Formats: sequence, structure tokens, C-alpha cells
Amino acid sequence: MQNYQKNKILMVDISFSNFQRWIKFHSAARHIFRGLFFLIFLISIPIFFSSCKNTDRIDEIKKGYFFELVDSVKVDIPYEFGLVSPKMIDGHLLAYSYLDQTFHLLDSMGKIQKSIKQQGEGPKEYSEILFFVTIHDGHIIFMDDKKLTYINFLGEWVKSIPYNDPNFSRRGGIPYNDIYFIDKNSFVVPSVHLDDLGFREDYHAVLDTIPIWFHYRYSSVTDEFEIDSHGRLDTSSMLFSQLKFNNYKPRIFLDKGVVSTYFHLFPTIYKYKIGESNFPISKKKVLIQDFKKPIGLDYKSITFENHMEFNRAAEINSTLSYVVSLEDNRLFFIYGQGKNINMYDSDADEAQESLFFGFIEDFEDGNESRIELPKHHGHPSFGRGISYLGENRFLFIYENEVERDFYCGKIFELKPISK
Repeated sequence: MQNYQKNKILMVDISFSNFQRWIKFHSAARHIFRGLFFLIFLISIPIFFSSCKNTDRIDEIKKGYFFELVDSVKVDIPYEFGLVSPKMIDGHLLAYSYLDQTFHLLDSMGKIQKSIKQQGEGPKEYSEILFFVTIHDGHIIFMDDKKLTYINFLGEWVKSIPYNDPNFSRRGGIPYNDIYFIDKNSFVVPSVHLDDLGFREDYHAVLDTIPIWFHYRYSSVTDEFEIDSHGRLDTSSMLFSQLKFNNYKPRIFLDKGVVSTYFHLFPTIYKYKIGESNFPISKKKVLIQDFKKPIGLDYKSITFENHMEFNRAAEINSTLSYVVSLEDNRLFFIYGQGKNINMYDSDADEAQESLFFGFIEDFEDGNESRIELPKHHGHPSFGRGISYLGENRFLFIYENEVERDFYCGKIFELKPISK
């Protein structure tokens, strides 16, 4: 063993001596090594400072946001209601009270400007099959299953214009605000004919044939709004899965001639350019924290026998409940994570309810952040009790626990967290 150690030391000594002699003999090589070392040193300096700069940029991108209370308002609606408008339009909001089926035109401070209930089958009324309601050019416009009814801010009927729809739907319930006027003669709406897709065995064929949004333009020849163009879904979408989902409802918003479409179960934004292509020009999957891949079931359709399973899947699945476009190419979401249970848990009914969060996506600088929602009695606000007022301000509606004849509104400003 000692001989081995001696030989090893001798071999290393000989190798090192040979290396020294080689360096002394080749003096040019010595200068080359020095030059290379100096060159590497020079290169490493900008890399070092660049990496520090990138680290600062990452910290900047990953900054968070929070809601700060800036004002409180009183909303004099005695019955439970929802805000139809996801954002303020021309300085006004629309609310709908469920019990008396009345629409209320509100200003930005929640004060009622006019209450309207003109439901019926007459030529100056909107029917109970009411799809969409919006505000445009000094009018409240109601889109039912046959026509658009225009009512001014004084509650007076102005005109009704029929529209051409090759399909038919009897969807009821509270209407959405997803009707967007490009000008007084054209508008965009999502298709209402995908709502019952889960109950149809031929849903793949329907997805291939029924567009997910329509662009209507007024025709002086027929005196109706006619379909001018439409948007379709590419077959790579999760909706074309062999599995069945309980919700296929499309939602849209319009920004500078671009129609953005999304679905409640899928955090992917499909963008279309009106008049250019029937298929998406781009799609963006938003990486929302803890948003689950939706559970689909291996059934041809939803039936009486299996509907409880679909209800359980709906409890588990994450959902987009509110999406609104902000200034500077940003999107704000409210989403529910879904219950933390398995499909066939025996004690699933005792599980904690779904948690709701806000989420912001900035398409300019890549900033994305989950946001804690304002809470009322320990519960976050969500659903149809929120509307965007502009300039990073949101109106949240809360129940009044003391007096039941009006509701409380709180205005919060969305602010970046200072580092």
C-alpha cells in the first residue's frame, strides 16, 4: 500500500513537472492562457450585470395587487338583484331584481335613474325569453328571441327591430350583457344555441355547424338585423373532447374590432377579427393559479339518471364567473376553484364550499397575479354583484344585514403592491 501511495505521488509530481517544462518551453502558450483568462473576465462582467438586471425585471413582473376601499354607496333596491353590466357603459350600470323582474338603470354611485319593466308579447315590449340587455347611445336595448327593443333613459319605448336567427332557443333566466354594438347598425352576440349542448347526443355535429358568435348588421332592404359574419371553434378545443361537460355556454367581449371568446370551464381566450376569419386568429391559455382541468363524463348526454354525477362534476370543476377587459391590454377574472372533493366521496356534501379569487393578466408585460377579493362577513365577493367602473375601480354589492330595504355598495381600487 505504501509503495502504491509513493508511486501515485511520483506520477503526479512527474506529470506536474512535465507540464511546467511545457509551459516554460512554449512561452507563447503562456500569453495565450493569460489572454483567454482576461477575455473570459471581460465577457463575464456584462453577463453578471445583465443577470442582476433580469432578476430585477422578474421581481417587477411578479408584483401583486390588492383592493383598497375608496368609497361606499347605497343602492335603493329592496329585492335581491344582480348587476347585468360587467362594466360601466356611458356612465351607467344595469341591475336586475329577480323577484319583481325589474331592470334598474344606475349611475356610477349606485343611484337609481330609472326602473323599467316592460315584459310582454306586445310590439313595444320584450318577451320573457330575454337573452341580452345592454346600454348603447342613450338607450337600453333588450334582445329577446325575436327582436331588439330600444327604450330610452326616461323609460319610453323608441323602436323595435327584428333580427334573423336560423335557430331557436327558449333560454330564460337573468339576461347577460354580452351584446356589443360596433355602431348603431351592427352588433356582436354569442350564440345562445350552445347552452343546452350537454343534453344532446349530437353535440359534436352541433359544434361543427353552429357558430359560437354572430355579427349582425342592419339591412334597409328587410328592415331587420341580418347575420353578416360569425365565428367558429377550432377542433383542438377541449369542447370537442369525447367526454361530456355540463357547461358549454360561450361568453364574449369586444375590444377594437376584436371579438374575444371564452367558456366558463376553460381559461383560454380565443380572439377573432370581424370580417377577416371565421376561426380564431389567436388563442391564449391563461395560467390561472389552481384552476383545475375540467372533469368530463363518458356519457352521450345529460339525463335524469346521470344528472347527479354532472352536478357533482360541476361542484368540483373550476369556473370563470366574471371576466372584464381593463385599460392597457389587461384582463381581470373572478374564478372559483371548485370543491376539493372526489367524484364519489360519501361525505362530499360536508366539504368546504369553493374558494373564489381574482386574477389579473397583463398581456403587455406578462404580469399575472392572483388577488384576494374583498370580503363581507368573512366571505369573498363574486358572481353578479360586481361591475367595473373604469380607472381600476370596481363596485362590489353586499347584502345589508341591518335594513333589508336597500343594499350596500363598496367601491374598491385595484392597486399594485409596492415592493
